[in-house]
Amino acid sequence: MAANETSPILTTSQVITNPAGPPTMSEAPVPTIDSVPSVAPNGAAPNANALFQPARAADDRTGTGIENEEVVWEARYAMRNFLGRLVARTALTVAWLCLAVYTWGYSDGSIAWLTILAGIGIGLLWAMLLYRIVLARYGPYYRLTTQRLFVSTGLWRRRRDMLELLGVRDVYTRQTLVERWLSLGTVVVDSSDKAMPTFFLTGVDDPKRVMDLIWHHARSERDRRSVKVEEI
Repeated sequence: MAANETSPILTTSQVITNPAGPPTMSEAPVPTIDSVPSVAPNGAAPNANALFQPARAADDRTGTGIENEEVVWEARYAMRNFLGRLVARTALTVAWLCLAVYTWGYSDGSIAWLTILAGIGIGLLWAMLLYRIVLARYGPYYRLTTQRLFVSTGLWRRRRDMLELLGVRDVYTRQTLVERWLSLGTVVVDSSDKAMPTFFLTGVDDPKRVMDLIWHHARSERDRRSVKVEEI
């Protein structure tokens, strides 16, 4: 072979030295760039996206200490607490309408100023009641889970307090005579929490049932924690 000539490059076959004769070409092809499996663009290959996905945030319902926690009761300030005040203001309004009819229909108008002042006063009473109803409707909010008690108060400045049922020491109710007739009242929860030793759930419907729920789940939580400690 001449010096300026080059031998052909074997790219698709393999040379095997045969002791009994000249070199021969094997049948098995050498892998080429065309035979290497390629990855589909844009991460289309199987499991390709999973390698570059950011770690998912942990579920806030399965974190440490709140495993299997469930909501068992939710409530707001019961609107039936305003029943008596609504009846009283309605009666005053009817009385004022009768006075207004007499003042401007049958009298000489000498008591018109008194009727006007009475109307303004009744209007203020209604405005105050409506404001209290708005505060009650969008203010207090109570939520009981199998492990914690949440009490939210305030409309313009919201405050949320949390109590672990493990720290509940006593639960009792407060009711007036009218509240007993209407099945309303306040549930008081005493706890071992130094920052907020007493929780008030005011104006709740069926307070005895709420008291029993809190006490039942507090006992269950203490028993569950005791079992865990014994297992350790």
